[in-house]
Amino acid sequence: MPAPLTAQQIALYMSKRRAGSLQEVAAAAAGISVSRAQRIDCGRLQPKASKPRSRRRPDPLAEVWEPLLVPLLERHPALTPTTLLEHLQEQKPYQDWSSVKRTLQRRVQHWKALHGPAPEVMFPLAYQPG
Repeated sequence: MPAPLTAQQIALYMSKRRAGSLQEVAAAAAGISVSRAQRIDCGRLQPKASKPRSRRRPDPLAEVWEPLLVPLLERHPALTPTTLLEHLQEQKPYQDWSSVKRTLQRRVQHWKALHGPAPEVMFPLAYQPG
């Protein structure tokens, strides 16, 4: 699939056409194909990119994330997703938590990026010979 047209390409193509250039010449100057140039002339541009799709199924951690896991992470930010999964299995043993391991890993990674401790900053030392 070709890359979407940019506003700059369309503006350049239209300015060349208004100046009297042939469709092929204006398309070459704008860096687009002749078929795209025909679509611009006819008013049939490509549709805008759609919005990112939303969640397809219910959130499996919705009932336990805020009340159980976030307070634990706030008290002990170094907890790993595996430790939190074991805690969930102890708190709610009647439910199978093994299927949400990757979801929990993503959620914890996202939480730590926003609310966790700041990463340690290291500046490499560069020694100059001589």
